[in-house]
Amino acid sequence: MIHFEKLRAVKNIRITSGLMAVAVCLACLWPGFAQAADPRTGKVALLVSRNIRPYAEAVEGMSTVFAESPGIELKVFYLDRFLGKNRDALSGDLAEEKFNLFISVGPEAARFVWTSGVPESSARLYSVVLNPEKVLGATPSPCGVSLNIPAQKQIEMIKRGLPSVQRIGLLYDPRYNTDFSEEATTLAFSEGIRIVPLEVSSKKEIPGVLKDNWGAVDAIWLIPDRTVISESIIKYVIKESLFKVVPVIGYNHFFYDSGAALAFVFNYEELGRQCAVEALKVLSGEGCGETTPPFHVWINTRVVKKLGIPVVEGYTFPIEVGP
Repeated sequence: MIHFEKLRAVKNIRITSGLMAVAVCLACLWPGFAQAADPRTGKVALLVSRNIRPYAEAVEGMSTVFAESPGIELKVFYLDRFLGKNRDALSGDLAEEKFNLFISVGPEAARFVWTSGVPESSARLYSVVLNPEKVLGATPSPCGVSLNIPAQKQIEMIKRGLPSVQRIGLLYDPRYNTDFSEEATTLAFSEGIRIVPLEVSSKKEIPGVLKDNWGAVDAIWLIPDRTVISESIIKYVIKESLFKVVPVIGYNHFFYDSGAALAFVFNYEELGRQCAVEALKVLSGEGCGETTPPFHVWINTRVVKKLGIPVVEGYTFPIEVGP
């Protein structure tokens, strides 16, 4: 049973269950039972960057898993409600409550948890963070569920979802994604795919780079990149690609809805559930590291057919026909 209590803009979720009463009775008869039954107990603080839909869905997924674990007390703090001096006061309150584990949702919360927000000796876990190594800095072996799908996995999914594609134009700014480009180029070569680097250093260069390379690519691959990614750029690239009969590969719902032929999509409740499972391992004394996030690959059959690309019969998970 989950109780919601309001305390200074804190959403306090206390997780109990009838199973706890049974465990208490058995513990009286057999002292070792309590530890043998479920050692995953403790107080968990969940720090959320902002109250937006993806983060809220991740919190819901975590709450679902924790609700099935008697002995877990979960408190949720939305950082956008603690500004200025209130943020400093929050740090003090978190230290006083002696939480067993701190979980962050989103990059802002991760920075807070990994800097001065919580006691340094505390167990910590991040979630819904892209490139955590850039967010957390030189942190030894951070633990969590990122938004990074390994390049090898992405290339395998592209090959399975769009098997006719052999030359992929990777649009990126070398300042941010040189490492990914080099890794993807090497991995793609082993799969019989050639990565064509489409390097830009500003948004203004994108039209010219695309114009010079339409004849050299079978698809355009857009990845998270500060220079390349904005709603207007995504719409422009997809529009131009459709005009040139070239499929676009993207990485979220917006790409799919805008006309990408293939998109890597996250279900944030699934991400939250996976993070909660990792959290229970930590509370049990097990170690953890960075975990590959669960993801789906949506094929936009409307766009694929329009481009004259054969639709593969019988896609297998995680590849599926999009909604």
